[in-house]
Amino acid sequence: MLDRKNLVNAGVLLAIVGVSTCAAATCSSLESNIDYQGLDIGSARSASVNGCCSICSKTNECGAFTWTNYNGGTCWLKKAKGPTKVNNGAVSGVLQSSTPASTATCSSLETNIDYQGADVGNAHSASVNGCCSICSKTNGCRAFTWTNYNGGTCWLKSSKGGSNSNPGAVSGVLQTSNSGSSVDPASAKYSVAAYAVGDWGQTLDMSSCCGGTYNNFDLHAQEIVGKLMDIQAGTAVKPKAVLGHGDSFYWTGIDSLESRDSRFQTTYESRYNGDNIKNVPWVNVMGNHDYGGANYVCNVGDQLVQCNSTAEMLQGLENKFRYQADYTSPNDNRWALDDRFYVRRIEDAATGVSIDIFNIDMNDADIAGSHGVCCQCYGYAKDDNGGCGSIARGDKHCCGGDNDMYDTCMAKFVQWAEDSRTQLTKQAKASTATWKIVNSHFSPIQHYKEDGMHKWLNALNGTGIHAFIYGHTHGEKHDYSDSLRIHFVENGAGGGSKKEFASTIPQFATQYVKKEWAYTGDEYGFFSVEGSKDWLKLQYHTADSKWKFTENWTAMTIGGVATKHCWYIPRDGSEGKAC
Repeated sequence: MLDRKNLVNAGVLLAIVGVSTCAAATCSSLESNIDYQGLDIGSARSASVNGCCSICSKTNECGAFTWTNYNGGTCWLKKAKGPTKVNNGAVSGVLQSSTPASTATCSSLETNIDYQGADVGNAHSASVNGCCSICSKTNGCRAFTWTNYNGGTCWLKSSKGGSNSNPGAVSGVLQTSNSGSSVDPASAKYSVAAYAVGDWGQTLDMSSCCGGTYNNFDLHAQEIVGKLMDIQAGTAVKPKAVLGHGDSFYWTGIDSLESRDSRFQTTYESRYNGDNIKNVPWVNVMGNHDYGGANYVCNVGDQLVQCNSTAEMLQGLENKFRYQADYTSPNDNRWALDDRFYVRRIEDAATGVSIDIFNIDMNDADIAGSHGVCCQCYGYAKDDNGGCGSIARGDKHCCGGDNDMYDTCMAKFVQWAEDSRTQLTKQAKASTATWKIVNSHFSPIQHYKEDGMHKWLNALNGTGIHAFIYGHTHGEKHDYSDSLRIHFVENGAGGGSKKEFASTIPQFATQYVKKEWAYTGDEYGFFSVEGSKDWLKLQYHTADSKWKFTENWTAMTIGGVATKHCWYIPRDGSEGKAC
């Protein structure tokens, strides 16, 4: 009888002949040492976890699985993921839709060879057969070495590197083809579109755009971006929605019910009033400045005032939300802020191509999120606000030193964010839309510390989200996570506040996401997405060289639209390619 070591080695010998090929990716990134609990619909034998995805896809009602080494290897088939439990040696995954996917192949395997260094992680696999697939789904992985350590382990590498002799080890190099579809994206029929713009609502006194040194592009940035959106809508697929990423009304949001309609008219209705866009629905989220920025959240009429109690503070936060949520636009009621989490679908009836837009509240963000809003330092400190950037809980200018008020405020933002995470995971997984896009003010990668980032990445994992578009940072860029198969798009140079360079990826996140593109940091613009059945076209638009910016808007020479970034995203969420 073969013992376990010999059985594994027998599997290795079978695998080293020719080229090891990974099937089209139809399952989420596998979770090692995790057992999905309950919801069982059956089981099937498989010597390794590699077979479970295919078995599940061919089994009625199967939506997830757990593999264990029971009886030589068993796939435990599940209706859905369900609760999880740590189980050493178990490997679990979630079935994705059967969309055409990118394929990955591996070079002829090298037996008794160990690739040295360049490690990006490791994952359990009973045999080398699983390493190619695992590597193809792991961000930054381009090679691997398999050993029988701990029942079988794939040591994932960013490159082949040097090699050493190691009896029993097997190594290979990933060779990917990220086509995502057999349809040429350049000739695909794009039938449904949306625009996205962030941090767009200038102050009435222009202080948000034009403090310190500024130029005429800064001065009229919001109006220019609105004009660019109208021009683009008249020459391309007309948008069925505009995604607003929040910070819609600098610096402190809407301050009172009495002033609401005039503020909307001045810095929203009149700025996006071109014939091609004035009746297009907007789907919006709240940013930190919409919740008050870092000023008092309570008001008496148009005057911002200190909250007299924790209860008044909570009511002030709710008022900030309701002032926007209850607004009725005179242009076909185009303004929407349904809730702190809500979903809107746009669809082309003729082709059936649809986009679900998942609008979420992430204002518990660690970077310039709820802490500043809850301290209300610019209210308490008044003109002595030089220390507001480093204010801490308990300081006299943080809620006047009222820690109960501060803690209650922070807990409320955590509650809203947790609800958004829970609903996003549930509803995105259940979505039948062709394309799935998240609309947020903050980024899980750029605006959270490591623990907070992981909460959001875990919530996003396996949801099938294609693009996560956000603002807050007043820059423009495009990143990609191979492990999540999600494109992250920074889109905060919408003209409400002065432009800045795009954010850089934190060191702790570089294993999850990589840079695809970033703008030059000296302009304003917006993103568009256009969907076909097989491809999502992502584009960044700004002013072309024909514009002549002047101090007086009426003297401005109106130019055209320059598209400075264009990217094709495949239906399977793989990396895609530049247009």
